Amino acid sequence: MRIHWAVVIFAVIGTILLTWHFRTHHLDFMIPKGVVPAPEDDGSDLALRTTLPQPSIEINLANNGILGNPEAQEASIMAEITDLDLGDLNSSPGLDSYLKFGEDNTPARLFELSSTLRTRGQFQRALLALERIIDTTPSDADALDEAAKGITNLVPTLPSWNVDPTSEISLMLHFSSARPASEEMKEAVLQLATLIRQASSAQLEIIPKIISTRRQEAPEDSPIALWISTTGQKPFSSAVITTKTSQDVDVLVDELSLAVFQTIHAHLAKIGYPTPPALEASGRDLLMAYTTRLMWRDFARVLYKEQAAALEKEDSN
Repeated sequence: MRIHWAVVIFAVIGTILLTWHFRTHHLDFMIPKGVVPAPEDDGSDLALRTTLPQPSIEINLANNGILGNPEAQEASIMAEITDLDLGDLNSSPGLDSYLKFGEDNTPARLFELSSTLRTRGQFQRALLALERIIDTTPSDADALDEAAKGITNLVPTLPSWNVDPTSEISLMLHFSSARPASEEMKEAVLQLATLIRQASSAQLEIIPKIISTRRQEAPEDSPIALWISTTGQKPFSSAVITTKTSQDVDVLVDELSLAVFQTIHAHLAKIGYPTPPALEASGRDLLMAYTTRLMWRDFARVLYKEQAAALEKEDSN
């Protein structure tokens, strides 16, 4: 009897498949020989909603959660920054954001707050947290230096705080000298006016004014008197600061910047801002990194408030 060719083919194929199945069904061809597989991840950590610890910033200070102070460092690591500390990240911050946090916490905690905000992509808020170290820390020069470095790195990456030229606050920047103003003096004054506007993040419009007696017999090193005032016929002024002159524009800008720093911080001390300690920084850096945008705004506002109060008192008399 002849067997149909189709039956023969199916019988051969079936025999091969059955043999293969019984000889190899217990083998795993996806794992190399001799390798022990890791336990399977069943996602139990996700089910428990386990959170990772927040990153912290390493602070190179002397006694504020610093390397060399293990107890303070451990306390800083243990105290995580909460969502309440971060604030409403979906809304635009104000210039005074984190002011209460800065008044109630150490510089180390403010550094941690700034670091956490940076990891969230909140760079404008991270800058504000660093600025709170500058305007709420009374005497910690190391903390101020660290914050100034962070501010210097962040500011160029962010837009100006004020983008509306019509809302700029106008201030007069006065210079008085016994000698006629030199070309170096004029150049330094223009650079300083630009520097202050940049430091305030375009909040202030600075109008420079040079007053000279044109006394040719006055010594070449006659000091320069500097002060800042409101505009108008009866302006209100800051304290007058004198500084030395120079024929080098860069040196002169630095000296004038230091004088501006001194006069505005003397005025800010009257409304509760801390008096800064002795700082080893250039005059330019003192304006750009050691004076916050909130300080610039409050300085201008308080001058105009004092002007309004003086005019009201004059009218009542």
